[in-house]
Amino acid sequence: MTDVAVQQKKRFTTMIAIDVVCFLLAGAAIVGHVAFGVGWLLPAFVLAIVAGLGAQIWFVAGWLKATKPQDPQAGRAP
Repeated sequence: MTDVAVQQKKRFTTMIAIDVVCFLLAGAAIVGHVAFGVGWLLPAFVLAIVAGLGAQIWFVAGWLKATKPQDPQAGRAP
């Protein structure tokens, strides 16, 4: 595996772990808010969703950066 592939595999694993935790937290928060009427759990639900989405955006941004072709002119002096 190349260096970039190893880095992307680690990034993917981290994203999945964050998403699983956020999914569980969001599920517990929405159940607590709806079933038990705990008002502060609604913002916790929204934050868990935003954090999970942020992890996915972080992964895709890294993937796009890794697959972007290198500019051969970037290292040359004018």
